[in-house]
Amino acid sequence: MKKIFIIVLFMFQGLFAEDIYATFDVVSEKKSELGLSASGIVTTLNVNVGDKIKKGDLLLSLNNTQEKNEYETARKNAEHSAKIYERYAKISEVIDKEKMENYLYDKEITSLNAQNKEIILRKTELRAPYDLIVTKKNIDLGSIVMASQTKLLDVIALDDVKLVLKFDEKYWQKVKVGQIFNYKVDGSDKTYEAKITKIYPTILTETREMQAEVKTKDLMPGLFGNGSIKAE
Repeated sequence: MKKIFIIVLFMFQGLFAEDIYATFDVVSEKKSELGLSASGIVTTLNVNVGDKIKKGDLLLSLNNTQEKNEYETARKNAEHSAKIYERYAKISEVIDKEKMENYLYDKEITSLNAQNKEIILRKTELRAPYDLIVTKKNIDLGSIVMASQTKLLDVIALDDVKLVLKFDEKYWQKVKVGQIFNYKVDGSDKTYEAKITKIYPTILTETREMQAEVKTKDLMPGLFGNGSIKAE
């Protein structure tokens, strides 16, 4: 009797299950306007709009020959001081204590100077903060950059993307986090399935639509499509 009741219950629920139509846009989770805190002339520009860049890759740099030379000199001085200290540290018991303190002081000072010179050099370079796609380039080779000019490149995350769904507001009580969304991307016959991760708390007044989010990957931001939400 209990098994029959459960079967009937599921059949009853199935009668009220509903596929809710929704459209979506593929949107990047991260968008950034990249700039530099230093001024100078752009002498290296490695990217164009649409380029896919890996985290840490050099996007552009200013005329930094002087900064490079100063850093290289400071780095070599730091390495030299470190070697001297390490050499005498092995026989420190027979070395005058004051001399050992001086060797240690030189080692620390030259190391700190090299770190400072590296920081100054890095300020003339713009590197990718994450895997990204360049969406807009506001600078050209040879352009003058001011320290306050922060919008050199517009970029979005390459892999960290989501779907922003739109559906009729009349379903505001039926669509819930965790429900399954089956969908297709425009131009492809492949069917995807994912769970709703967020429901927006407001209604779009222009279209009287609700919005929700689905996390995904391996889709290019800017794509769009449609599908159905399995609501119960």
